[in-house]
Amino acid sequence: MRHLITIPLLMLIVSFAGCDWMPGKPTKAQESQLPSDVLAFSKLYSNNCSGCHGANGQFGGARPLNDSLYLSLADDAYLNDISSNGVPHTLMPAFAITNGSVLTPQQIQDLVKGIRRSWGGFEIATGTPAAPPLQSNTAGDATRGQTLFQDYCGACHGADGNGGTTAGSVINDSFLALVSDQSLRSTIICGRLDLGMPSYQGTLDGKIAPERNGLKPLNDHMVSDLVAWLTSHRQTFPGSPFPSLEAPRGSGTQVP
Repeated sequence: MRHLITIPLLMLIVSFAGCDWMPGKPTKAQESQLPSDVLAFSKLYSNNCSGCHGANGQFGGARPLNDSLYLSLADDAYLNDISSNGVPHTLMPAFAITNGSVLTPQQIQDLVKGIRRSWGGFEIATGTPAAPPLQSNTAGDATRGQTLFQDYCGACHGADGNGGTTAGSVINDSFLALVSDQSLRSTIICGRLDLGMPSYQGTLDGKIAPERNGLKPLNDHMVSDLVAWLTSHRQTFPGSPFPSLEAPRGSGTQVP
């Protein structure tokens, strides 16, 4: 009698032990995924990139990645390097696990492939003025850049760069402290189509922007000159000025 009770109970225990699922245990779909196992582009981008570059690669604080001109000029090695190592002295962090972050080389490769698959790139049409190189060692001249800025950018950003009727200041010291020279160059060349800023050709959605009508496309030297003028406004200590240590006149007190 004792064996008749024990054997069914033993069989039940064994059957449960061989199951992948038991009451109270999460299903495979419910189990948490290790960060290193995430390979889907949509999840990788949403978790690591969308906060700065926008949910659909645009309308973010950082460079839009949903930009076919930018993706035509930036090769995979460049995108991989930025994603892995970040950009020093800016808000773009290094994402590679070898740099103490969270993404494996495979995940970074999948991110770059996903960006290209989602937002593409194109061949610049024959007869169209060649785009300035995204990266350049051409030295810029701030004096020439000031004149170019007034002609090419002043209609939106104000002739002095402090902001106009349709766009804000681009010489604000806090802004310049947060962007790299390369970011400024990329923006001048590719524009910000999501925000209505034309590209080096002066085009917006395939049409010449009214503010750039009659102006020739920007070349490498012109872009470098513009960057030189913008960066000449950088401050050693950007941000709001510190409170004065001097007491107000006539107060009769001294600030400790």
